Amino acid sequence: MGSLRIRLTALATAFVLLVLVVGAGLLFQLQRNQLTDNVDRTLRDRANTIEALFTDSDVPLSFSSDDDDRAVQLVNTDGEVVIASDNLEGNGPVAELTASTNETIRTVKDFALDDDGFRLLSRRIETDSGDTFVLHVAESADDLEETTDSLLATLAIAVPGLSLLFAGMTWWLVGRTLRPVDAMRAEVDSISHMHEAHQLVDPGRNDEIGRLARTLNQMLDRLHRSGEQQRQFVADAAHELRTPLTRIRTTVEVDLAQPEAAVPSRTNAEVRAEAIGLQGLIDDLLHLARSDDEGGGDTVRSVLDFDDLVMSEIQAQRRSTTEVTIDASAVSGCELDGDDAQLRRAVQNLLANAVRHAQSRVAVTLQERNGQVQLTVDDDGFGVEPDKREVIFDRFSRLDEARSADHGGAGLGLAITRDIVTRHRGAIFCDQSPLGGARFVATFPIEAIE
Repeated sequence: MGSLRIRLTALATAFVLLVLVVGAGLLFQLQRNQLTDNVDRTLRDRANTIEALFTDSDVPLSFSSDDDDRAVQLVNTDGEVVIASDNLEGNGPVAELTASTNETIRTVKDFALDDDGFRLLSRRIETDSGDTFVLHVAESADDLEETTDSLLATLAIAVPGLSLLFAGMTWWLVGRTLRPVDAMRAEVDSISHMHEAHQLVDPGRNDEIGRLARTLNQMLDRLHRSGEQQRQFVADAAHELRTPLTRIRTTVEVDLAQPEAAVPSRTNAEVRAEAIGLQGLIDDLLHLARSDDEGGGDTVRSVLDFDDLVMSEIQAQRRSTTEVTIDASAVSGCELDGDDAQLRRAVQNLLANAVRHAQSRVAVTLQERNGQVQLTVDDDGFGVEPDKREVIFDRFSRLDEARSADHGGAGLGLAITRDIVTRHRGAIFCDQSPLGGARFVATFPIEAIE
């Protein structure tokens, strides 16, 4: 927080300092121009008054001067001083005026009366008799310089002072604003594990800080749920893997302990069956792991004859069982843009689940309906209670916990099926079947998957 606090304070202070410097410069220049205009207006008024004294060829004999802050001088065309104020007696022309110029006003630093600056007005005038003179009227600029110097000194103190005051206020305000953020950072930093749910203190403000706190709390909730799911996944996976491995070990140890009673062909068959089941479980676990990490792995899209795929899996299930009849009379032609291997696995899981729980009959329906491809699998088993119809899609979910893995599976098939259907932008749900058991309905949009 300190670094951000310093940067914000430095940037704000630099901006304010720039504004103050520019404002002070404009104020100083405006004040100086106004004071200079006042002096120049005074010079013009005096020059106008003196010019009005000239009538015909008469000119004043002298100009009086009360102090050394003002002076007047009249010079003819030959450059000779005709009349001058008392303080300029004996001095030559104080300035020159070019032939093309009738009037100028300027600041003179080395004026005859003083080294300090004077504002000097030089004007060409003509008498009624036609004589031409150059009138010089001077006014001390001491008051102007003193006033501007005083203003400059004030600004030189005020601008840094105001900048420091603003920096202090900004430092305090930014610190006060970021204090809740730093408190949240420290609280999050103190979280060493996600075994327990953590909630940050909500400041109860409807601003960026309040929204940040609520967003972080939502993130912590997601992390906690994700951590719980991962831990449960690992525990369930370990349990499911341990069961077939235990059976394999038991079978082998029995043969080793009683070699005379061992039947190698039977042992090999049992171990092979367990290995096949274990391989299927590992494949399911890998699929779910890739689904969590990468969205299910790569999806190879192509336009499929979905009815052919469904019929192929129905034939495979018919070959694997003689106790359950699979009715495929309602399977109609449908095309679907998707991944062949993944969709085949989803159909296989639905059919295997139906055959496993059916008493004698499974019915499969495939049709296009309302711009969607709809696959329905019914069985005449005992069905699924309404409050369990969503739970069965959870990983390692088996409604009959006493049922063995041989009969109930590892509880991953429906979870994988929903994952595949969802990634094909479809939906799947469980309902009551007209046959008396469970009905699974999977729908897919006909347009291409993402």
